[in-house]
Amino acid sequence: MTKRIKITSKDIAVAALFLSLILLFVFVPINFMGIDVAFIPLIAIFIAADVEGFGMGLFSGLCFGLASLTSAFLRPGLLSPIFYNPLVSIVPRLIIPISAYFAFKLVKKLLKNRSDDASTFIASTVSALCGVVTNTALVVSMMAAFNFGKTFGGVTIGKAFLVSLLGVNFVIELASCALITPIVCTALRLALGKDKRKKKSPAAEDAAVNMPEGQEAAPTEKGEEKE
Repeated sequence: MTKRIKITSKDIAVAALFLSLILLFVFVPINFMGIDVAFIPLIAIFIAADVEGFGMGLFSGLCFGLASLTSAFLRPGLLSPIFYNPLVSIVPRLIIPISAYFAFKLVKKLLKNRSDDASTFIASTVSALCGVVTNTALVVSMMAAFNFGKTFGGVTIGKAFLVSLLGVNFVIELASCALITPIVCTALRLALGKDKRKKKSPAAEDAAVNMPEGQEAAPTEKGEEKE
């Protein structure tokens, strides 16, 4: 018997939110100090995968890929013809949430003895790093596979061009995503009740302070604390 997937009004609202964010940042490019801030949709994908799960992450990745393909036609630029190919514009964006989601789950599992908020912060940082590397590696690989040696508006897709894509912009993209993603993910998961901060009771903290060195305090249950 197959398990039916229930889609709630909350799921639709969250999906619409991620879709609107991705469309906004794809079709309204932001340039900061000469650097094209095109990585913001990636952060939306990481947040969707780490906070809402694999399905929402995959949906966000698909939206980003379709938006990239559409943008190449509606806002043609020097290298737009490269992104007419769905294997360049869509496929890498579908792999991003897979990489990010499973990296997040793996690190959370490895850090299961840590508090939820601490493990989420570390896991979402690793998730963002894996996602950015996945995106860049796949896009560059697909560009090389289908366009190596071709010239677009005076720009030849060769070794020098591909190496330039791994320069300053990639480093900024990597650092920015690794900085922003864990802050947002940790806050959202705590706010939505998906994570909890690990708190010690006042009695346990006092016992730990007064306990002789090398001896651990016994756990204190609620209701057993002295008033």
